[in-house]
Amino acid sequence: MFNNEVDEETAATISSEKGSDERTNGVYNNIVWEKILTKQYYQIVRSFDKITQASMDSIVLSILCALPALCSGATVSQEKDAKGRPIILFFAYFARSGMGKSVLANTVRKYMLFWLDDFYTQENKKSKDSVFPDVFLDAASAEGFEQSIFVKSAIHFFVDEYGKLYRASKNDTVKASLLRALMQIFDSGVLITRKLKDSKRSQHLMVQGMGLYAASTIGPSNLTQSDMRDMISDGMLNRFLVIFGEFKEIPIRQELSKNDAESIERFARTFHEYASEKSFYLGHEATEIYQQFHQSINQRFRQKYDMYDDTAGFEIRLLTIVQRIAMLLQVCINIENTSPHIIEISGNAMGRAVQMLNYLHQKHFQKVLLYAQEKTTGKATLEEKIKKQLKKDEPQVLRTIVRNVSPAKTDEVRDILDYLVEINWAKRDGVNIYSKNGTDTDRSA
Repeated sequence: MFNNEVDEETAATISSEKGSDERTNGVYNNIVWEKILTKQYYQIVRSFDKITQASMDSIVLSILCALPALCSGATVSQEKDAKGRPIILFFAYFARSGMGKSVLANTVRKYMLFWLDDFYTQENKKSKDSVFPDVFLDAASAEGFEQSIFVKSAIHFFVDEYGKLYRASKNDTVKASLLRALMQIFDSGVLITRKLKDSKRSQHLMVQGMGLYAASTIGPSNLTQSDMRDMISDGMLNRFLVIFGEFKEIPIRQELSKNDAESIERFARTFHEYASEKSFYLGHEATEIYQQFHQSINQRFRQKYDMYDDTAGFEIRLLTIVQRIAMLLQVCINIENTSPHIIEISGNAMGRAVQMLNYLHQKHFQKVLLYAQEKTTGKATLEEKIKKQLKKDEPQVLRTIVRNVSPAKTDEVRDILDYLVEINWAKRDGVNIYSKNGTDTDRSA
């Protein structure tokens, strides 16, 4: 079984030896990703890290969501003989202006996917058929998806300023139709077309593979907290792996060296050759790790469901996402070897996928969940009041918290505090600001 436990204290110690608190996150990220990712994957991340201002976490996921475009026709299933689903991943990068969101998408496309578009163009010239698969889609309508999927495309879809698109969809039927199509594609891998002029019936089009990169600037004119709440409430954001941008120094270089560029393209070509049209399934060890992950997700789902938390759907979809990530990592692990038509996903690959999601959950996903707890009504919920109390700098005990959120009962407050500990919310700089172990007098911040 793959074990990628990372000691936050070790990461902090390494950072302090370098004499810079600002580098703590960078050092910690390096340790995490070097253990989770395969050697080639990690090298690509480090190469992109040197030429883009985007954070390392966002680089990892931008690459991950480009890989499905290299997996045309590949599927993943839990059992060997079961019918699999296409590899589809959605990634959202939310950050302030100037954090390299659009540059990151274009960088990944340039070095990992441009060659594939050129390949399809050359194949089209050899063929009498004038229609060839698309690789890239930007600002597409639902009709644009239909046409690309109809010609069996594996797609990389980039949406810039996603917050504006989502807000506009409330009054624009074309944009609303596009978002509904995206939700449908993620869950089933199938797009049900509308009735076209030359057909009396709609069609079910199987998506060959798709990675969606949605970027948005956080702010009142782009992506507001109200937009985030709405996206979570209607289930759209529950399908995304979300990264919140961090500050990063502006890199000196903006282009890769020739050797690095050729190495990345060689990796992408090999990945495409290995994965296309292949069927992947969970092996015995991968199934065991998946079942353990399933138990933890089921527990989080129950907690959120009981609290009427709209992000319960996010937890459920992690079970689908982890299988797709494990498939992609399996290719990375075994990329140098010849591949049979049916490929077993190892415990190594599933372990890495679980570690990846656990890390992202602790560092990024919970920031999304905090938005979900905020209500649009004027009256704050008990959980909101407790969170505001915990954000205060001075040390606190349970008795103080109960008094300040009166007229709540002690048991009600304790239940919510215990829940916040379970989801790792009640933590600052790696230290719990409330511990559910101890007496009323020693549960301090």
